[in-house]
Amino acid sequence: MDIKETVLILDARYEAGLLARRMREVLDAFPLELEEKSVLVKPNLLGPWSGDSGIVTHHLMIKALVDVLVDGGARVQVGDNPGVRGYGRAGEVSKATGVGEAVGDAWVHMAKSARRVPIASRFIQDTSISSQILDCDVLISVPKFKTHVGTIITGAIKNSFGFLVGGEKARMHAVAPRFRDFGELMVDIYQLRIPDLVIMDAVTVMEGNGPSCEDIRDLGKIIASRNGIALDTVMAHMMGIDPARVPLLVTAGERGLGPVRMEDIEVRGEAERIKGFKKPSTVPRMSWAAPIQGMIFSRIARRALRVDVGRCTACRTCEKGCPVEAIRVDKVPRFDAGKCINCYCCYELCPEHAISLNRFIRLIQR
Repeated sequence: MDIKETVLILDARYEAGLLARRMREVLDAFPLELEEKSVLVKPNLLGPWSGDSGIVTHHLMIKALVDVLVDGGARVQVGDNPGVRGYGRAGEVSKATGVGEAVGDAWVHMAKSARRVPIASRFIQDTSISSQILDCDVLISVPKFKTHVGTIITGAIKNSFGFLVGGEKARMHAVAPRFRDFGELMVDIYQLRIPDLVIMDAVTVMEGNGPSCEDIRDLGKIIASRNGIALDTVMAHMMGIDPARVPLLVTAGERGLGPVRMEDIEVRGEAERIKGFKKPSTVPRMSWAAPIQGMIFSRIARRALRVDVGRCTACRTCEKGCPVEAIRVDKVPRFDAGKCINCYCCYELCPEHAISLNRFIRLIQR
């Protein structure tokens, strides 16, 4: 009989004592050899938002995990590469999210130690990642339970996108602009170093057009597994999204990286579908009606974004993060429709939520 991958779901709140107990329960369920081992904790720190925003992994959860790992004798580092072009922003993000203060000397600026490595991919031959990813003895991924307009879900697989430094994230959007291709490329990156353990922050969760929108709801859970694909499958199920419609899970399943059907996963805890959960607007593209919707989107995709001039501060984050240099900021962003590949980097990265999907896309949201 095949041994099923296990996904553990625990009740949780953002309270230090409770989170510490939950982290011990996770490590009891999925024991790791920690004594004198170098452990890298890789949260989802998309940008300069607080933990209470629901956009990034909460700093209290990271601190609780670090404390338990240190008590186990591990040498711990915490780091991520936020999604903007260039270097130097990780320090700002560590302050804004509260993670830097929470973990103190354990924080590491991973963008300063880039290493060019080969990658098994049909899109690229090599890429630049932080050395800590490959040098650590144990890698623990700590993603956030979120939707994503470009990959449908943001979980264990997508969290590995933070392996990449500098402009590499933007380059990936440029070389694989199609949703299915981008999902496949995410799995290529995930396989550069598969996490030894995944612990997901699902105390608050994001629905709708993630990964940086304001549609946040309380769920009160921590989800953990040794297998990131199993964990992402359970998350998709809880969102009410068929894993067979999530390109990165389809690719992961085809490669035998983990189970992508609920019946093949042992779930310890409650994994009920969330009532009324809003899926990202891009989900219909993965359905049986995709060819029809594709024709519609082909006519409006180049203008699928709008700018709230009242919120925009002309900070140029969108301009710096655009992989094809399709944005110029004067007083507000200006989009070059001929260059835009609709990767949603600008929507994802805007710290003021000044860029949003247009009304037409919102109307077809399921």
